[in-house]
Amino acid sequence: MKQVKHAAIGSVLGLLACAFSAQALAQTSVQVSGMLDVYAGSIKRSGDAASTSVVNSGGLQTSWWGFKGTEELGDGMQAHFALTGFMRPDVGAMGRFGADTMFSRDANVGLSGSFGRVSLGRDLAPNFVPTLTFNPFGSSFQFSPLGLHTQTSSSRYRGQAWSATVSGDTAWSNEIMYVTPKLGGFTTSLFLQLGEQAGNSSKNNYGANTMYANGPLSFGAYFQSVKLSNPVDTTVGPSQVFSFTPYNRVSGATYTLGASKNDTWFVGGAYDLQVVKLYGTLNYSTTNLLNAADAARYDLKSNTVQLGASMPVGQGSVLLSWARTNVKATGDFSAVLGGTDVKSSIVRNTVSLGYDYFFSKRTDVYGVVSYDKLSEQSSGVSAGVGIRQRF
Repeated sequence: MKQVKHAAIGSVLGLLACAFSAQALAQTSVQVSGMLDVYAGSIKRSGDAASTSVVNSGGLQTSWWGFKGTEELGDGMQAHFALTGFMRPDVGAMGRFGADTMFSRDANVGLSGSFGRVSLGRDLAPNFVPTLTFNPFGSSFQFSPLGLHTQTSSSRYRGQAWSATVSGDTAWSNEIMYVTPKLGGFTTSLFLQLGEQAGNSSKNNYGANTMYANGPLSFGAYFQSVKLSNPVDTTVGPSQVFSFTPYNRVSGATYTLGASKNDTWFVGGAYDLQVVKLYGTLNYSTTNLLNAADAARYDLKSNTVQLGASMPVGQGSVLLSWARTNVKATGDFSAVLGGTDVKSSIVRNTVSLGYDYFFSKRTDVYGVVSYDKLSEQSSGVSAGVGIRQRF
């Protein structure tokens, strides 16, 4: 009889343990996910001496992998974490470039609930979501005209590399980020990146963005003020976050203007007509110059206009985007460049046309051709065919 009783008690305890384990599993979720994007093609930006045949990563989206998790805390509150990193499957390396950190995409922990969401660590920058949402090539930094102009150093003029007009990367380290609940169709995010330099709070970066969507209409905006590099700025004194090089057309003499602060304002929108979706964006950036004397003599600004469209065709979409950026320094450069035939502004035009075909929700193939032209430089044509696989 005792043996039967003990067996019954053991069965009940086992069932309770299973029930609690099932409940714990239901309240906790950890996901392993990622995306691989590799393309083959030919790259020639404006000002390049020749084209380069490549097998590269990240034609339409930067390849990444990692872990994300949530835990239910009760009363509608969740704890969450994210550890995700970029990779280059074309060479089997971690990061977007050699010096990139292991979890440069996300490395944060936080809480969310009816109050919104707060996270600490490395998380999104103000510019990222609005930029990718309102151009048809999304977060491509190889073929999106908007991404090429504002986020990469592609193209060359007079031996100088084009400088990305929006400083501070697409994710910020040492960040406090707060996202509001959705209010009247709007979701607003606030960002503060701490420079972590003793006695120098001026090294901090900050910004905000807001996004709205209702039916076929969506629009958004952001502002950010950047004074340091990512992921950690080790420079003593002011950091150069943007540069531009006026030059003398006759002698070839150059004079580099380095900026210690880059402020950017952005507005963008999209409207889905079903047969075609239209996109438009405007970036405007101002800078504080690194050299105090330069700050008194010169003014450096840039603006970027982007228009685009995507059209569903078959199991995919035709993608079209054009961007024009004007970087301009005003002031008298005759003393530093010797003479009056000085080029102190530069205009860049880039247009990309592509088709993205989906075999399934996880797998798509794409082809893109891009034309690029800088003032007074040779034009460049790039093309690529690639595949994306999500997991």
